[in-house]
Amino acid sequence: MSQTTDQPAGAPAHTTKVTILIPSAPYRSADEVLINLQKIKPHGVDLEIFVIKGTWLPIQRNMGIKAATGDYIFFFDDDIIIPPGIIEQALKTFENNPDVQVVGGPNITPPENDYIQHCFGFAHASPFVGLETAARYRPTRGIKKVSEKHLITCNLAFRTKTLKENLFDPHICPNEENELLARLSKKGHLLAYNPDFFIYHHRRKNVQAYVKQIFNWGRGRTLHSIKRPGHFDFTFFVPVVFLFYLLSLVWIHMPWYFLPLAAYCALDVIFSAGTAAEFKKVSSFFVMLVLFPLTHLTYAFGLLAGLSTLWRQDKTLPEEKDFLIIKIDLT
Repeated sequence: MSQTTDQPAGAPAHTTKVTILIPSAPYRSADEVLINLQKIKPHGVDLEIFVIKGTWLPIQRNMGIKAATGDYIFFFDDDIIIPPGIIEQALKTFENNPDVQVVGGPNITPPENDYIQHCFGFAHASPFVGLETAARYRPTRGIKKVSEKHLITCNLAFRTKTLKENLFDPHICPNEENELLARLSKKGHLLAYNPDFFIYHHRRKNVQAYVKQIFNWGRGRTLHSIKRPGHFDFTFFVPVVFLFYLLSLVWIHMPWYFLPLAAYCALDVIFSAGTAAEFKKVSSFFVMLVLFPLTHLTYAFGLLAGLSTLWRQDKTLPEEKDFLIIKIDLT
């Protein structure tokens, strides 16, 4: 495939070697992102690409890290679309900030995704659902201190040396990237967020898949908090408090006790109306009116499900020999 001879804006002046790691399940294809990478291959950047097939992401990621020989390691999912110039954006952030060890950016719902997928994307990107984590799903400027709340591994880059010295904890999945990023922060490593370092990420195709995703995120957050008590952040556990509050309404009927529920309903209406205005579809108001509470309560049940780690032994992990790592040549 022919490449442009013009240097993209912000591209490094010298040749840089970048390792791209794409974890993928055995039954999934990474062809979409590989074809995409061939089309947007950066000028002046030597790409090394590994697809790691398996069913346990922390081990897949660690296998790729060990095999990597690039100056930087980028993680991309197998169901994303990378616009031209995006890899250069992360490299520019690294070059302009020598102390930064990690650069991340948002993943945005592709325009071609269908109606319900866009609704899921709006839920992800709403501060009503995730407060600061909304930055993972919409370009956000002016973040004063970047933390694991703002970054996600479907679009994340590291300096290789730092990552090889700090692998993912194989006992935490999902939420393995949040644990690693929080660990790096506590060690004093700087994280950066570049809103121009963005990719498009396909959303779940139906409510069942979306609920499963949110439930697993909640379970992973509890597992992370149990394994690393020093990383505990109460804001992630507010949905559990809300769930218990709703259950308590069965027994407590004093008028003032319904004020939190009234406040929640008001916020639900406000943010649903905001989504409808942004989406320019009146019907999405009614979808979001249900989707916001569904997301909060599903996450709460996931958080509670994660408590099972308190009385069960660590999951028996698969061995690396059970996984397949494939080096891809785009030429």
